[in-house]
Amino acid sequence: MSPALIAFLVSVGAGGFGSLVGIGGGLIIVPVLSIALGHDVKAAIAASLIGVIATSLSASPRFVRGGIADRRLGLLLLVAAAFGGLVGGLTAGLLDGRVLALLFGLLLTGVALHMLRQIQHPTAPPPVDEDDDGSGFVSSYVEPTSGRTEIYQARRVGLGAAISFVAGNISGLLGVGGGVINVPTMNVAMHVPMRVATTTSTYMLAATAAASAVVYLASGQLDPLLAAPVALGVIVGARVGARLSMHLSQDALRLAFVVVAAVFAIGMFGQFLGP
Repeated sequence: MSPALIAFLVSVGAGGFGSLVGIGGGLIIVPVLSIALGHDVKAAIAASLIGVIATSLSASPRFVRGGIADRRLGLLLLVAAAFGGLVGGLTAGLLDGRVLALLFGLLLTGVALHMLRQIQHPTAPPPVDEDDDGSGFVSSYVEPTSGRTEIYQARRVGLGAAISFVAGNISGLLGVGGGVINVPTMNVAMHVPMRVATTTSTYMLAATAAASAVVYLASGQLDPLLAAPVALGVIVGARVGARLSMHLSQDALRLAFVVVAAVFAIGMFGQFLGP
């Protein structure tokens, strides 16, 4: 099987999984391209960023039309995330590939532990306060599994924007789209429902990843022959994932994410420690 076909097939799965949990698929694409197929880490990151953009553009229209993605919150956070992505793309050019592998492994480990805690100790969001101090805002969506209208309040928006800058920076450094931080930030720190957090993160990914991809393109690290099968595969997978996300349990998705993140974290640590 040719490397291009392998990249395409892997990207189908990555795009589907990425659109389900709002991470863009980079957590899968980067390790596979760099470890299994032997591509340079920075070339893998650049191709992954193109895949992240494709995930967002393919999946987010369905989430926006369904009224699940919070466009107001997403637009607010993506400004900070896009700026962070530009800074991260510039910083990545100064770091060794093995350092990036170590950072990626640490990131995967942290996210997996967080998701595992969420499964074991779920927390209920605080009640909506329409007369708060202006630090958050109220919105609603229709939960597709029950048909009920759920009202929620995004809180600590300023903190969320600051963390989104960090998420964008990590996107530029590691090619993961920033969703690995944006989703838990919205869900845990800002008390946004998990389904809204994942769909809003997917909505934000294109702008965040594009800011970083421009830097990789300008530096000549973006290989079109590698990015093309990744983008095509992600488009196919993201469309399927967007449909499935309306029917699957979020805890089941978290558990799947924990397993995938743990496996690839081990691989990235091996790449850092290898010769």
